[in-house]
Amino acid sequence: MLDTRGLVIGELAVRDRLISRDQLEDVVAFQAKSNFNQPLGSLMLEHKLLTKAQLESLLKRQKEALQEYEKALSVSGLFGRIAIEVGLITEKQLNEAIRRQLALDFEGKHTKIGQILLGMKAIRPSGFWEIIRAQGSFRCLECGHVLNEPKFEKSAIHCEKCGKPTLSLDAG
Repeated sequence: MLDTRGLVIGELAVRDRLISRDQLEDVVAFQAKSNFNQPLGSLMLEHKLLTKAQLESLLKRQKEALQEYEKALSVSGLFGRIAIEVGLITEKQLNEAIRRQLALDFEGKHTKIGQILLGMKAIRPSGFWEIIRAQGSFRCLECGHVLNEPKFEKSAIHCEKCGKPTLSLDAG
């Protein structure tokens, strides 16, 4: 199971302007080279990017953020998990997409993980649709028709019955 705890604490540190985005990327790269043997917060402390008091404050807020994040997720139908299970993306790609999603969330832009994966070109629209279908039936927001073979036009999935766009493929 993907561990998002380090992703949250890193994003919180950037949001609070305790570290820069470049510093976060550097420490995450260092963490990855060491096979994630050390927590991100510990590494930021070790690299003197944070003080102990700053880290403790971030850890408290991280716990709260993760509780809210977990409330919003349905683990069994998680888009990224399904994408990995069907072989469309790797754990690393999901990790990067979640990192981007958290950064966008902190900016007030609530973007779905599938849209981010599309923007990263990690999946194609047909793969996006395959995952949506694996999560259950999907109804057109306009006419209520259950989509079976939607049309992919421009940056949206269109209903095969009414032709209206029913799901955006854009990350923005």
